[in-house]
Amino acid sequence: MVDRRQFIKATGAAGVTGMAGLSGCIGGGGSTTVSILTWTGYDGVNDQVEEALDGVELEISVADGSANMFSTVNAGGGEQYDIVIPNNEYVPRFIDADLAAPVDMDIMTNFDALYPTFQSAAEGQFSDGDDVYGMPVQFGWYAYGYDSSKLPEDHEHSYDVLFSEEYAGVDLTGSITLYDGYYKSIMATGLALGYTEAFEGDTVSFTDEQLTTIEETLTEFKPNLLGFIHDEETLTQDYQNGNIAVSFANRSTHVGIMNDVDSVEFSQPKEEELTWFEGAVVTAGSSNKEAAFQVLNEYISPETGAALSENRNIMNTSQDAMDNIEKESLQIEPGVLEGMIPFKPAEKDDEWIEMFQRVKNA
Repeated sequence: MVDRRQFIKATGAAGVTGMAGLSGCIGGGGSTTVSILTWTGYDGVNDQVEEALDGVELEISVADGSANMFSTVNAGGGEQYDIVIPNNEYVPRFIDADLAAPVDMDIMTNFDALYPTFQSAAEGQFSDGDDVYGMPVQFGWYAYGYDSSKLPEDHEHSYDVLFSEEYAGVDLTGSITLYDGYYKSIMATGLALGYTEAFEGDTVSFTDEQLTTIEETLTEFKPNLLGFIHDEETLTQDYQNGNIAVSFANRSTHVGIMNDVDSVEFSQPKEEELTWFEGAVVTAGSSNKEAAFQVLNEYISPETGAALSENRNIMNTSQDAMDNIEKESLQIEPGVLEGMIPFKPAEKDDEWIEMFQRVKNA
């Protein structure tokens, strides 16, 4: 008998791996297969979810990013996948394209345990009229990590450190890394320059003058960087080799680094941090909507939610789940979520992409 949870073939959609196209099939025991297009690590709690939901089997496929998830479903994958879990800024695209089903709140009994920040996000960014179309599942944020053996822990925590040759009396020349991705690095530069008003609407809307200043700032400071890096393995090696003093990247990336390098700490800068969260969508074309919402409810349950977070080194949007987590590096104070800026689409996305390429080629 084929184990549907194994990644045994490609689906044919670019950047998607896994076994899909069986959504809605009934197994020999009368089970319902819920097919999920998501990130790595979700398969780590398959057994736990299936044990909690009698008669439900999970089939996980992994996509290469949120854009790929959207294009796959928009090209007809909405009948192939029951659940898709992109980052939050992509959920409105699913809603606008009529690809998402309204959330069945009667099934989502764990919704009230979400941190207020994410309840508000679901009822705001993920809503259309009176209906909610996405469910926050896991989250993190972008700020900077640093080597406390080089930069003292009592330094003024600010994004200014990312654009300083010297900070708190420490020479940072050639020991700073920025995220290798246009979206995060441009937004971080904008925050360092004080352009907070650009984040107030439904999109991130820097003016032409602000974009010019952001490009000039990145270009002028580029010679002082070790490089644009985002993957955990490379950052860990560079920290171990003493090459990095400060790095701008995802908190979950730094959590992984902190597990291997004792001197690495993660900062909470005085400026606003950029938070992302995975917004799970049950597709409009799903024939297993009830079972799909049961699975989502399990992902934010106290037990499974905690296991999912510990498996992926990523925080859960449910405070009840977070209260069950023992791993110290994942512990947070609820107040840390106050004032964070959620990811939003870039108003001039094509211009951002072209600008970042110019910076990297400079």
